[in-house]
Amino acid sequence: MKFKIFFDEAGRWPLAWPVVVWGVVKLEEFDDSIFKDSKKLSEKKREQIFQQIQQLEKQNKLIFGFGYGTNEEIDKLWIVPAINLATKRTILAIFAKYIKFFENQILPQKNFFDWNKFLAIQQLKQQIQSPHYPELIQTFNKIEKLHWLIFDGNTDFWLSKDLNFKVITVIKWDDKVPLIWAASIVAKVTRDQRMKQISDKYPQYNFAKHKGYGTKAHRQAIQQSWPCKLHRKTFLKNIPLNNQ
Repeated sequence: MKFKIFFDEAGRWPLAWPVVVWGVVKLEEFDDSIFKDSKKLSEKKREQIFQQIQQLEKQNKLIFGFGYGTNEEIDKLWIVPAINLATKRTILAIFAKYIKFFENQILPQKNFFDWNKFLAIQQLKQQIQSPHYPELIQTFNKIEKLHWLIFDGNTDFWLSKDLNFKVITVIKWDDKVPLIWAASIVAKVTRDQRMKQISDKYPQYNFAKHKGYGTKAHRQAIQQSWPCKLHRKTFLKNIPLNNQ
């Protein structure tokens, strides 16, 4: 089976907190018709499917991992470079799980009965602790000959320039890329859950309701209370602040 990482991100345009990138890798065949377009699902249904995705990972049928770009990194780098960085972190998280699966002899033995591959995995383990991305990818090449990054949309966030993976972008492939939907669901659910958790610390902004997006109520709250440390300052330039 080709090693394909399917990506989607959540939180590209909110006014607050991180952008989150999730990646999903299928390890064994299973019925992926349970995945649907997250934009067409209710919040409750997304959470139900997320629980099913977690069960599939426990059954060693897929791996998922995430990375993020903080609001500080978004302000410093801007949004596309921040997504690029978040995606690299996602790849590292998936590699780390892949290595763990191998060490626990969960992955099929026939794919790994090779001393050179074993040494490559040990080298990967060291590189993940102090990542140098080109070297990291070159080492991973020794483990899997075929490996793709597959993104929803029309951009790869400069990853094809940075990494040695084959990068594919997918535009409106309805019903053809359910694993992108899986990545989208876990990205949306986990970011929304974290925004609800943080909302108690910043009740004046009501993050639990709008998840950081630029709703009228959120903009009014920023005007009245000023931005907090979670806000993306570069996204607030058009919002006049009181007493300014």
